[in-house]
Amino acid sequence: MNKLTKVGLTALATSLVSTASIAGELSVSGSAALTYTGLDSATDSNPWVMADSVKFSGSGDLDNGMTVSVYYEIDRGYTDAYDDYNLKLGMGDMGTLSFSGASSSGSGVDSAKDIIPNAYTPVYELANENGGANDYGLLDSSGNTQTGQWGYDVSAMGFDISVSYNAKPATAAEAETGYSLKYSGLMDGLMLMYGAFDDGDIAENYTYGAKYTMGNVTAAIQKTDVDFEAVASTDQDATHMGISVAINDDLTVSAGRQTVDFSNAAEDEENTGIQASYTMGSISFSGGFNKVESSGGTANLDAEASMFAASFAF
Repeated sequence: MNKLTKVGLTALATSLVSTASIAGELSVSGSAALTYTGLDSATDSNPWVMADSVKFSGSGDLDNGMTVSVYYEIDRGYTDAYDDYNLKLGMGDMGTLSFSGASSSGSGVDSAKDIIPNAYTPVYELANENGGANDYGLLDSSGNTQTGQWGYDVSAMGFDISVSYNAKPATAAEAETGYSLKYSGLMDGLMLMYGAFDDGDIAENYTYGAKYTMGNVTAAIQKTDVDFEAVASTDQDATHMGISVAINDDLTVSAGRQTVDFSNAAEDEENTGIQASYTMGSISFSGGFNKVESSGGTANLDAEASMFAASFAF
């Protein structure tokens, strides 16, 4: 990894200073959205939120055949922050080396934590809105610092290989390392996946799953184990499954369920949801109903939410 990082840094630095050899371009896109989340456990909160996003994407070709790309996103409404930006070096058959400035890795841990299809939003996100510190039962439930994270993605021998590495994460004393392997050569429509994440001093996490697409139907199942090093910590064993159906080119519906078994809790967290999305040109409408029971393994900590979003791309 050290040799790979050194080579990537040298190539990346060379590409940045050799601006005379780059034929580049910059594009700008944006979106606006109006969302409604009617959470029955937060009746005093305004369920309506407006959000907008402006995205800047730049890319250039080098004389040696490599490419350099940069991405920035400014969000207002959801996070009120200039939060997503990354830099990538495309090396052809040798893969892609990336650096995440913040919240936009997409490699290693992020490529493996959730393969379940949905028409709008994952079913487990409601547990977080109900007072949970994070989304449980995922590969990165114990950490995953994307700020300052390196990524490497390559296809080889029929596998899609993705690695993430953060030498000095903010939430852990030791380096964080994640990877995923995906294989789609066994039969048409079937993708098999295995992933792992080690945040050094907090937990070791593992996941595996399968996704199958036949015509307009996609179904997937995924198992994830989060094993904390501290004896007093609550390990997590999760099963997540879902199905989506493209009714036509514009309308998609989905249903999903996730169960999280906590080692030190009497109750399992159960997340369920049904959703739909409809696209009409640059306008899309999405919504559905999510429900969580025993959030975080706490008995009777339940919630239901009705959701709606209207999004406009420009």
